[in-house]
Amino acid sequence: MTDDDRKQAKFDDIGSESDGGSEQEPTEGVDSFSTAFLENPEEEFETDPNSETVESKLDSVLSEYITQVDPRLVEAGWSFLPNKSVEYGKVDQSMLNHTRNLVYFLHQLARQVENTDLPPITPKKLRHLIALAVAHDYHKLRKVDENPDERFDIQVKELEPFIEEMGLDEFSAIQNDPNSTLSIRTFRSCAVDHHDTKNANSTRVTTTWREYRPLIRLADAMASSTTPEAATNDRVQDRFREAFPDGDMELVHHQTGHISGVFTNFLNKAVSEYLQEEYDYQLLTMYQDGCVYLAPTEQDQPKNNEELVATITSRLKDSISNSHPSYNDVDQLQSNLSIAYAQGLYSPNEADFFYAGSGTMLQAVVRKGVTDGDANDSATDDATESMELLESELETEFEKTAQQYGLARFVNTIKSWFVDPLLPRDRTANDLIRATVSVFNLSDELSENLVSLSEDTTSELKSGGKWEYSYAIAQGLLDRHGTGPVIPTVEDDIIKTVSDGLTALVDEDTDWRTRIQETHAGDMVTGVRAFIAENLSIGNNSSILTSATVDTYEEYRLQKENRYKGKICTLCSRGVAAGGNLGPMKSKKSLTTLRDGFSNRKMVGSSERKLLLCLICRIEFSLRETAASRRDEGRLFFHLVPDYFYTPYSWRLYSRLVNRFTGENRVRLGRLAERVFDIDSLEEFTGVMDELTQPEGNGRTMIESLSQDFDRNRQFGAQTVGYFKNPDNDTEFQFFGAFLALTVSAYTGMRVYLSSSPVPEMRSRDFPEFAKIGSGFTQVSEFFDGKVTLTELSDQLQSTAALIKLGYSLQYYKFDNKSKNNRYNDSLFAKYLRITRNEMLPGSYLFKRATQAELNSSDEGPYIPALMRYAVALDQRNAIRQSNSQMTDTPHNRITTLANLAYDAIRPASGHDRKPHRVERVFRESVKAVSKTGQQLDREDYRMCVSGRLQKMIDRQAGDAVYPVSAEESDAGTSLQERLEEYARYFVDEILYGIANGRPSQLKRLENNLADGFFGATLRAEAEYYEEDDAEKQTADQI
Repeated sequence: MTDDDRKQAKFDDIGSESDGGSEQEPTEGVDSFSTAFLENPEEEFETDPNSETVESKLDSVLSEYITQVDPRLVEAGWSFLPNKSVEYGKVDQSMLNHTRNLVYFLHQLARQVENTDLPPITPKKLRHLIALAVAHDYHKLRKVDENPDERFDIQVKELEPFIEEMGLDEFSAIQNDPNSTLSIRTFRSCAVDHHDTKNANSTRVTTTWREYRPLIRLADAMASSTTPEAATNDRVQDRFREAFPDGDMELVHHQTGHISGVFTNFLNKAVSEYLQEEYDYQLLTMYQDGCVYLAPTEQDQPKNNEELVATITSRLKDSISNSHPSYNDVDQLQSNLSIAYAQGLYSPNEADFFYAGSGTMLQAVVRKGVTDGDANDSATDDATESMELLESELETEFEKTAQQYGLARFVNTIKSWFVDPLLPRDRTANDLIRATVSVFNLSDELSENLVSLSEDTTSELKSGGKWEYSYAIAQGLLDRHGTGPVIPTVEDDIIKTVSDGLTALVDEDTDWRTRIQETHAGDMVTGVRAFIAENLSIGNNSSILTSATVDTYEEYRLQKENRYKGKICTLCSRGVAAGGNLGPMKSKKSLTTLRDGFSNRKMVGSSERKLLLCLICRIEFSLRETAASRRDEGRLFFHLVPDYFYTPYSWRLYSRLVNRFTGENRVRLGRLAERVFDIDSLEEFTGVMDELTQPEGNGRTMIESLSQDFDRNRQFGAQTVGYFKNPDNDTEFQFFGAFLALTVSAYTGMRVYLSSSPVPEMRSRDFPEFAKIGSGFTQVSEFFDGKVTLTELSDQLQSTAALIKLGYSLQYYKFDNKSKNNRYNDSLFAKYLRITRNEMLPGSYLFKRATQAELNSSDEGPYIPALMRYAVALDQRNAIRQSNSQMTDTPHNRITTLANLAYDAIRPASGHDRKPHRVERVFRESVKAVSKTGQQLDREDYRMCVSGRLQKMIDRQAGDAVYPVSAEESDAGTSLQERLEEYARYFVDEILYGIANGRPSQLKRLENNLADGFFGATLRAEAEYYEEDDAEKQTADQI
């Protein structure tokens, strides 16, 4: 292994955390892509891949595309190549996503046509259509695409290499059918004639293309539709009628006016199923806020009325109840029960009564109670004191163990959540005691003894909202069943006893389960109906009700006048259902995982208010609480949306991908930055997901899907990922959050809205950029500019990764006296971001300091040429961000050209050891030449000053710090004086006047950072020189 190889190997180990054990290298190249990105795509089909049905054969065609063609598009860089862009007034969409949309739509259309009387799309036809879909926008890959007169002037010999490179000729062929391959003339016909515009070349096209053209144009129109309404407008309807001129079907849509996340995903699915079963709608595409269908034209359309709302509400409830294991799994459901320590009981989530039912909730409460506390541990001091008080009054003996304490919590929960709601409203405190004792089938004597307690004891047992009679009932259970490990074994007996006791509290024709559910979830049903009525529209019908919730403006006014009266959700600004009260809106911040101080709407001068959440937000968070394993507060949220839509199949693929973020897998930020820096290469692209989902021992936990384990076939629309990295300060927390959001977005191909709100403040239709960074990210807003367009995405990712690698490399050297785990400090990225704001060449600034730290380091760290690449990327991107200058005249390019001219005339003497005073000597002397004149000169005089001072420097220091380059050894091949004059001309024109506006004083202020750039550029020129020299020597040796 050479020194450079050894340094590179060492450099690969640099990250922000311990790498842990060894890492298996991923298989690289196109052949491994499906495994790395979409492993076993056939598993997400709804049919048996080995069956001989038409649907199975259609699925097989799509599977071949995913494994054979799609990776080639990624390798060709289509992930970052715009098909639609904000620069042209469109919503960002990459060539890759546009092509995928066509392909997935054609596949879904072919499947759904089988359920109608429309002409079928055979597997062979689908194969050909997919091949043509990949080639249809070939003109956008050409440099002449900006010229409308030449855009479609595409010749066969030009197109043929592209078809072969993408493997489209092979893909279009069917095994054992040599005549099935599409001809190159048909591919050309598609490339020049798929647009219905005047400049399209519709002459001399093949008959095969004429047959397929209507379907390609329909798919292209659908793939370009950003919303459900756009996908069903007149233009797309015309395309549909051209593709199926004799059909009795049309395109219709439903739309949801508000997006919460998981809940509205379930609503989308419930509406879709209802329309399919009741009106024979066939689902085609799914957006974040609605769906598009094939619908019969002669059939009555659904009417937006109360009956429809009630039906969809019922379907929605049933769908959610069957969507997650925890709603039928008592073990998982009981884990949702938090403890209200002050009241001594569990705190069930009301939404769980809505999803799981009262019977299952009773089982969950009992299960938690019989396992809550060890018989060998003592109860708390306060609990023991109350137990001793009861012992004295009841003249009995208590266990006073943690097990009794835990059972008492469960008893208190049964009393509050199950017994009390079944009693008459005018019941007394004694009635509640007697009913609770009877539910556990304990003696009437115990009831009367508890009712007869002295007033002082009663006051003590009920102080502070407690109900410590539960200790006596818990002791009764211990007396009946025994203590210690026997208690969990009698769980079923306790459940039956309690269930029978609750039954005895209601009339014979009443089910206690229904009563309890209505008590705890009745308002939820009303609220869900109000939400659906106000937000759901089907077809051209408007939403059903416009006054289902309170007037939010009026509530805002009330809030301003009296902060206790306004009923507006803190997150989504919706109100409660009309007639509702404020009480149910008061929520725990822990349920939302909000950051401290978050407010989506906070009035100036108002005091801190209780967190108010509308019903839909509370349902949303209860669903997330069920799905997510982490409860970390202070999160940021990645709201991922399709670009522009999903089909049922693509939704399942992307859901499976996002749900790999379990909250327990780990991220190695340093390694991830290396992958992301070269994400446009297939090898690094395939490694991104590996770095985002490392096993325990590698990196840190940071991100988690908030819809894990929910049945992805029962919901679709939005994906939300929570980011909960342990923060050192707000700046680095936001910076790495934005980096991860952009990385996940770029890898998956989904657009992203990064927000501090768990509920998205805007829908995908509300922002055109590929990535949008919400308000509140003040610490990093300048670095990311609040948004990232698709054309900027690759450069933004690269510069962000470069900053991370330069920062960690500087820390690697600077803190080499510390252990590897303690060597990195993310809090310093606040400083590094200030450098990007304050310095013209921040990459060069960090690079030079990393190299200087290396000189004083006892450890061997990063490979310097690799750091050079990072510095260049950061300098270039920063110049564009700060001044919007073109790539050709950025300060980085100017200082690089200057250093190259200097290196061709005067070079640092060998053995300079990257010491700045040696490497920067030429530049520093040049600044002195123009700044020490004491007066304003013209350009020619400045040039003479620079060249003259450099000549004197050579005469004075030749062979020591610098040496002149001979004409034979120089690239220019001219005399030294001519090269010095060329350098002086460029320095004055491009540095003094181009950067410092012709003012030596301004150049003096910029000198240090420009010298950083000169330092890095000189080392790059030196490295390139020695590379070429080594190559020439190797060639000479071979000769």
